[in-house]
Amino acid sequence: MRRVLPAVAVVLVAGVAACAPAAAEQWTRSYVAALPDSAFASVEATPDGKKLRHLPHHDRTGRVDLPHVRNALSRLPEVDWVDPANAAAARAHLKAHLEDARRQPHE
Repeated sequence: MRRVLPAVAVVLVAGVAACAPAAAEQWTRSYVAALPDSAFASVEATPDGKKLRHLPHHDRTGRVDLPHVRNALSRLPEVDWVDPANAAAARAHLKAHLEDARRQPHE
C-alpha cells in the first residue's frame, strides 16, 4: 500500500487559522526518504543515535514548496520532539519561508 503525506491542511500562522489547499503534488514516502537533510525543518538524533528528520518542505531541487511549508506548520504539534526547543526553531524556519514568499513579487 502506498502512503502519501497529506496535501491539505488547516494552518495556524501568527494566531490566524487558514485553509491551505493543495497546490503541489503529494510526496510519496520514497520521495521524502530520498530528500537530503536540508529539505527538512529539523533533523534530530535520538539518544541511541537514530536520525529523525521532521517536516519536509524543500523539493528534491532544493526549492521551497509553499504548500508543504504550510502543511509542516500545521503538523508541528504532532511531532514527537527529542528536544522540544527544536520545535521553536523549526517554527521560526518555516515562518521565515512564508515571510520570504510574501515579499516576493508574484509571477
